[in-house]
Amino acid sequence: MLNTEDDSSDKRSAVNRARRLRKIGSKLPPPYPNGWFAIATSKEIMRGKAKNIECLGEHFVVFRASNSNEVFVLDAYCPHMGANLGVGGIVKNNCVECPFHQWRFNGDNGELVNIPYSENLSEVEKFAKIRKWISTEVNGIIFVWYHAENEQPWILPTVDEVNDGSWVYHGANEFTINCHIQDIPENGADRAHLTTVHGTNIAAGMDVCKSRESIFSFGTHIWDAKWAVNDDLKHQSIIKLTHVFNVLSFKLLKIDSDIRQIGPAFVILTIKTIFGNAVIFQTLTPLEPLVQKLSHYFYAPWYLAWFVKFLIWGETVNVGRDVMIWNSKEFIKNPLLPKEEKQIKLFRNWFSQFYSENSKSFQDAHQSLDW
Repeated sequence: MLNTEDDSSDKRSAVNRARRLRKIGSKLPPPYPNGWFAIATSKEIMRGKAKNIECLGEHFVVFRASNSNEVFVLDAYCPHMGANLGVGGIVKNNCVECPFHQWRFNGDNGELVNIPYSENLSEVEKFAKIRKWISTEVNGIIFVWYHAENEQPWILPTVDEVNDGSWVYHGANEFTINCHIQDIPENGADRAHLTTVHGTNIAAGMDVCKSRESIFSFGTHIWDAKWAVNDDLKHQSIIKLTHVFNVLSFKLLKIDSDIRQIGPAFVILTIKTIFGNAVIFQTLTPLEPLVQKLSHYFYAPWYLAWFVKFLIWGETVNVGRDVMIWNSKEFIKNPLLPKEEKQIKLFRNWFSQFYSENSKSFQDAHQSLDW
């Protein structure tokens, strides 16, 4: 769930302080690109319950019908007197009822369907409609479609083993990061950083400086990655990643990964090892223009629980090292790239498709916040 609990406020305060202390870069791309964005996990939105979720510069009420499993996403504020439908709102069938005056809105289209104390519904119903957002629920995650030009969405792929229950959920991690959203997926095209940031022993932890201490040199990680555009689906890119963990001079473990980046903010990472296969879903959601929520959800057969716990630990350490960099870097619009880093330029050209003419600028998004 995004931005609904006190700990989210604490995290945001810490990130905002860090943001004020460093250079953010000039000519930033729009902070909210076009695409699907995760706003909650399926387990967080229970049947007959409504939640308030803030992200992408918007306020959503997300609720699951009381008479089915369908999930609806509407603008959060009641047009009558401004109450937040996600804070105390009552779900009745496929409608959400305002906690202030019991005005009831249909989740299918956002239309006003009842004012309990008025016989003149027709006089106000055409003015009281709430925006209905396109949403979908796949892979145990609820996504909302955000597009500045109101174009129709592409279909999000599913993983059969997750949706049919043959693979089970083993855990997740979550990071709140102070950077532009583009910085995070760009790592997938940045081969050189793999050796610098992720080549040293994960036993050294998340501190990039500490990881280079000689005491941890007994274990090294060798990476090879190739980034490319999916020729069949322009909104997808593909990474072929090989990871070998060496202890002294012995190859202890090899992991082959097929990584699909779907739009700006969703990744399906399929892992193949001698022990078996697993999948990681990565979601990325802008809480504010320069505050991102990055989450990973791990699924595998039940008998790989021991191995997946190791994966979660290792992946958390490695992402933590990236977070250390992301939290303090500035976004450089035209970086100095040698020919060996041409994949980064190719990535930026590909990612630019998710910005459009009416995408909200960083300045506009920044000024719209209540400080």
